[in-house]
Formats: sequence, structure tokens, C-alpha cells
Amino acid sequence: MRTLIRSIALSVALTATQATSAQTAENQEVLAAVHTLVNAWREPSVAKADAVLHENYRAESWQLSDKGRFVFLETRDHLLGQIATLRPGLWDVRLLHTSLNIDPNGLAVVWAKYVFYSDGRPNHCGYEAYTLIHTPHGWRVINFADTDTPLQGRSRDATCPG
Repeated sequence: MRTLIRSIALSVALTATQATSAQTAENQEVLAAVHTLVNAWREPSVAKADAVLHENYRAESWQLSDKGRFVFLETRDHLLGQIATLRPGLWDVRLLHTSLNIDPNGLAVVWAKYVFYSDGRPNHCGYEAYTLIHTPHGWRVINFADTDTPLQGRSRDATCPG
């Protein structure tokens, strides 16, 4: 009887360990895709961005201006064209805190607080949401959304609390 209980306990422990390892590997794959995109902006590298963007990628940015908030929409081609015109360090997104949710059916969402630096200076901050889908070629970013709040000399914590 003790042998049976030990066998069952060992089996449960091994299954839990394997599930955790699989989740960890999947988490790393999703985050790697997001970091590849962020690095593609920073370096800049159209090839890196192209590798992780889904063909139907779209973006929405809830931006703040002197006249209030407005929505800026972007397509995959527009983003790749913008990256092609950048010089290293012009766009530098720094993710401060991230959380990740993965659906076993192939949908993942990365939520991140960020600060955007332009030419080495903090420019704006907010939150970003990256939606990824798992394709036969790996995880691909299909949607990006953010809030874009200019710092205008204020601290990150005062401008984008949380």
C-alpha cells in the first residue's frame, strides 16, 4: 500500500513538474517574441520586426495631446516603414512590469507598464498590451495597443502611476 501511495505521489509530482516546465518554456517563447519586437524598434531592425509580426498585425495607441486623447491606428506595413527610417536609440521602449496570460488554444496577452525613451531621454509612458497568436511558425504579435502619456518634464510615477 505504501508503495502504491508513493508511486501515485511521484507520478503527480512529475506531472506537475512537466506542466510547469512546459508553461515556463511557453512563457519564455511569448516574451521572447515581444522582446524581439521591442529590440527591433531600438536597434532598429526591420528584419527582426518582420519575423515576429503576424501578417495581419494592427496597432492602436490611445495618445494624449494638448487637445485631449485621440486614437492613432497603425498597420504592419506602416510600422515596418517607420522602423526603416529610424536610427539606433531613437525609439527605446523599456518595459518596467509585465504580466502574461496564455490560452491553451494559442492566444497570449502580455500587459506591460513602460517608459518610452527618444534619443536617450524619457518621452512618454503608459501601458502596453501585446496580443500574440501561436502559428505553425511560432508566436506572432497580431495586435499592439498602448496608452501614450507625454512626460513633459514630470516624473514617470506622477504621470503614469501604478
